[in-house]
Amino acid sequence: MTKRVYLAGPPLADEYRRAAERLLIAAGVDVVDPMRRDFRGRTEGNEAEIVEGDLADIDSCAVVLADFTVPDEGTAMEAWYAHSAGIPVVAYTGGAWAHPWTVYVSAAVHAGLEDAVAAVTGTAAARSGRCC
Repeated sequence: MTKRVYLAGPPLADEYRRAAERLLIAAGVDVVDPMRRDFRGRTEGNEAEIVEGDLADIDSCAVVLADFTVPDEGTAMEAWYAHSAGIPVVAYTGGAWAHPWTVYVSAAVHAGLEDAVAAVTGTAAARSGRCC
């Protein structure tokens, strides 16, 4: 069975999404990018559709890869929801300081995207024994 990974991250994190998707697909992982339902510039009045779609996508995945290179409340909420549902979260920080809540909800925290993807795919040891 192919692992499905949800790409959590800020709406403008297009570079992260492209790079993560390329690495994950090369590793044989199915990628679920919530930005395929792109509501940028038209979120007002569509909040329920956005959030409910994201929650359904997260529920359909085995792991969440979360871009925590910059603070973003949507990414934090996605990570908290996944953590609460028992879905492992792997945080990618890009070297930014990891907030205590980020560390708490994450099975692994990595500065480098390649290391985060390796944790997701199981090709590298995660920060803790809980991951992926």
